[in-house]
Order: sequence, then structure tokens, then C-alpha cells
Amino acid sequence: MPDYARRLDELRRLMAPESLDAYWLLEAANLRYLCGFSGEDSALLVTSDHAALITDSRYVEEAERENCADEVINRRGPIPETVAELCKRHHVRRLGMSAANLSHASYEALREAAPFLAPVALKTGIAEQLRRCKDPEEVQAIRRCVQIAQSALLRIGDEIQPGRSERWVAARLEYEMRTLGADGAAFETICAADQRASMPHAQSTDAELRPDSHILIDWGARRAGYCSDLTRILCMDRIPHPVDDLIEIVLSAQAAVFEKLKPGNRCSEVDAAGRAVIAEAGYADRFGHGIGHGVGLSVHEAPRIGPGSDTALAPGMVVTVEPGIYIPGEAGVRIEDMALITMDGYERLTSLPRIAAELQAAAAPGTANTN
Repeated sequence: MPDYARRLDELRRLMAPESLDAYWLLEAANLRYLCGFSGEDSALLVTSDHAALITDSRYVEEAERENCADEVINRRGPIPETVAELCKRHHVRRLGMSAANLSHASYEALREAAPFLAPVALKTGIAEQLRRCKDPEEVQAIRRCVQIAQSALLRIGDEIQPGRSERWVAARLEYEMRTLGADGAAFETICAADQRASMPHAQSTDAELRPDSHILIDWGARRAGYCSDLTRILCMDRIPHPVDDLIEIVLSAQAAVFEKLKPGNRCSEVDAAGRAVIAEAGYADRFGHGIGHGVGLSVHEAPRIGPGSDTALAPGMVVTVEPGIYIPGEAGVRIEDMALITMDGYERLTSLPRIAAELQAAAAPGTANTN
């Protein structure tokens, strides 16, 4: 079981430099991280010596069973009003919160309900800072999500045939992840074939695979709150041109990024290493997103590995490495792996082959690893 008391103490330690009397948390992932609660539409108020989970009748029983807060409150009115009442009870004056997780309407409702408060909206949330580096238990949970996602693709590899639709492949993959123990997909599975693969976050459609199709599949499993995130390119037969060239460039960009995955290196420097390879190949204007991101209780979380990100890598961070090249109306290639930052470098958490032909061979009947 996670050490929720330690996590709450760490949160309080980070509250001190901001002179906060309490901190108001709304994001479900933060609540799960700090007190173990897995429900939704709830909030956590943390003072120097008290943590109160605010929920409603839909989640009260669940909250009492699984959460490690000092108090569970079954609210009758809006969350801001309950927060105001708690702040008054605990003599809170300076209340912190993450600006990214708070709507303007909720902020105004709090101001109206508690005019005695001095709200402090922080640009970078304190809980999000804590979640950057995973403890061993979190890493193990993420490993399991990676194993599930990989095994699911291997199980259905020989079923991905011409005539199947993108939507069928996505649904089949999500079903297998559940049969392997996932609570569900970590995000909406992307299966984009041929020219549709040029859209980095394409939605799967009824478009059917052709004998010469190449397919971009971006998928991940969610289990016990944690996520995985992978992308691979599959080809129905031989690898079509220019997809073969694009795969080689993307793999070279990945290799350049992996060389930079070391504690202390800035995320912007890591991104630049892979981006330079793509630019040198003449595709600088065909790669627009960051080259990676953190993964944990959210599929996209800190750190962001992209231009302008001055966060330094640190042991315990789990990140993706996902360079891509997208040529509108023609083709798209992205290959995404996950890595754990260690004391002296990194450990690649994903083990699926990255070359399309090798991946398809591994997905032959009877080869799926379901460990």
C-alpha cells in the first residue's frame, strides 16, 4: 500500500514556501495519489494537520473503504461552499490551488462563499511536482500496464488483416487489454491507416485496411489508476515507400533521445537531440509536438519533454520517447517507447520490436507474452 502519510507530509513541505494554510485539490489523479481515493467529482483539502476528502453520496462508501484522509465529507451543496466551511473551521486564510485544475466559475464561487480567504492560484501545482518522480510501487504498477498493452497487441497481431477497419482494430485491442487485467484503455486508442496516419491524434474510423496499408497504432492500458502509452507502425505486407525511410529516420531520432536520457539533463536538450535528427533529414516542418512526456496516474503529466521545457530529468521519472514525421495526405510515422530514468541513465520499459517486420513476426500465433 502506498505511504499516503508520507505523500501528504511532502505536500505540506512544499506548501510552506508559499506560506499556505491549506491546499485545495480537485484533479482525480491528485486525490488518488495523496489519499487513495479512486472516485470522481470530488476534492481534497489539506491543512497543516488535517486532510478532508469532499465527495457526495455516489462515492461515500467507496471513499470510506479506500481513502486515507482524516475525514470524509458527504457534501450537500457545491464543492466551493464545502471548502469555504472547512477553511472557516480550520482558520485558513491563505488557500493554495492549481490554476490548471480550477475553473473560473469555481474560483468565483469560492470567493463569494469565503470572502475572508486569500486564494493563491499556483501556475505549477504542488501535487503535480510530487508526482513527477515515481516510487518503486508506482514503477511496478506502470510496468504491469506496459506488459498488458504489449501482450494485447501481440495477441491480435495475426488478426490485423486487409478488410478490417481501423475501428475494429482499436476495439479489438481495447478488449484484449481488459481480458489481460486492464481496467480499460489509458486513452482512446488510435488506429490510423495510410494517409490518415499523418494526423498525430487521428480518430479511428470505418476505413478498411488494404493489402499495402501501413497503420499507426497508439494505445495504452490503465490499471489501478496507472497508465502506459505506446505507438507502433504495422504494415500489411512489405513496408511501402516512403514509410520505410521515415521509420529509419524516426528510429535514429529515438536513439539520439535515449542517449540524452540521464539525470540532470534538461528536457529541452533531450527534445533538441531527437528534433535535430529529423531536421537534418529534411522534415523539420513535419514534426510539431514534443518528443515525450511523463506518464503515471495521468497518461500525459510532468515532465514535458519539448522545446522550452527547463525541467531537469531526475531518477524515478517515467517518460515517453515518441518522435514522429507526418506528411499530410501521404503517410505518418511515430514510434513511442517508455523509459524509467535511473541514477545513471535510463531503463527502457517497453520491449516490443520497433521495426515493423520484426513486430509482425513477434505477433505470429502462439508468440504473445501474457506475463
